[in-house]
Amino acid sequence: MQMKRFALILLSGSLIISCAKKPQPADDTRFVKVFVAGNGVGQTRSTFHGVIHAEFEPNLSFRVGGKIIKRNVDIGQQVVSGQVLASLDPTDYKLSADSANAQLASAKSNYVTQKANLERYKQLLAQNFVSQAQYDTQKAQYDSAKAQYEQAGNQLSNNENQVKYTTLKAPSNGIITSVSMDAGQVVTAGQTVATMAVSGNKEVEVELPEAQINNYKAGMPADIKIWATNKDYKGKIRIINQASDQQTRTFTARIVITNPSDDIKYGMAADATVQPLNATNGTEMPLSCLYAKDGKSYVWVMDSNSMAKLVPIEVIGTDGTSMKVRTTGIKDGDKIVSAGTNFIYAGQKLAVYTN
Repeated sequence: MQMKRFALILLSGSLIISCAKKPQPADDTRFVKVFVAGNGVGQTRSTFHGVIHAEFEPNLSFRVGGKIIKRNVDIGQQVVSGQVLASLDPTDYKLSADSANAQLASAKSNYVTQKANLERYKQLLAQNFVSQAQYDTQKAQYDSAKAQYEQAGNQLSNNENQVKYTTLKAPSNGIITSVSMDAGQVVTAGQTVATMAVSGNKEVEVELPEAQINNYKAGMPADIKIWATNKDYKGKIRIINQASDQQTRTFTARIVITNPSDDIKYGMAADATVQPLNATNGTEMPLSCLYAKDGKSYVWVMDSNSMAKLVPIEVIGTDGTSMKVRTTGIKDGDKIVSAGTNFIYAGQKLAVYTN
């Protein structure tokens, strides 16, 4: 009986000791996103966000005013040169053309009569049957009839052109990017009713900051990233507006894509990276890599053992999304933490977040 009690005591003690053991520490590995040094080593490059445009984007309008009776296109529709986009009511212009045609017929009849009279007076003058003064009077009547005939012809041509102008046609191949008209609407001559992107070069329109405008020139190369296509392209600055926007204080620049693909659509978002004229040597990396401590700048580097190592840096430039740093503690191929920098401590085990 005593042996049974002793066994129970030992068993109870072992259970108490087992329950009192401290749990093993959990794995402290932290998953982070990284930037691989080397892609940005060299000179400072600035990235600007923009939108895809066509090189030529004319505003389309009627050359005469009137009431729209038909609209044949919608936004995004592809058109060819000469295709009818919209039509105005031509009734009044046709009536004017008919009236001008009648005036031309009358002027022509008078011209033919005066021309025949002049020929007759010329013969009579040669035979001294009429005086020089009478001949000159007939010559003046002929000249007046001829001028009226020519004027009537010009007026008819003008009226016939106005009839043609009631039809709006595409000036070239392209895509309609905006429409501000509809059947029944009354428009004036020159009023924009649609905008089209002419087929040809595709460009990225970006805004250059006023403080940096002198660092960029037409012809400078650029690297272009279009997120919708997930492709990289080459380009160059075609033109920089020499007048700034008074509200944003930026200068509009157009960067033509030199190797475009067919899947690039107008209006897509794009990033254009350009090396400014005042570029400084250093390493470029995302601004999110920056870790500030005690008023100094650092980055976390994943060493060969996947441990976190704090490396001091000197920030020599930033454009709001990336920074240029100078340091002796980073080499090509180093993995720099670009997300989660405030939750890391020196020597912590790191793993790259891949999804």
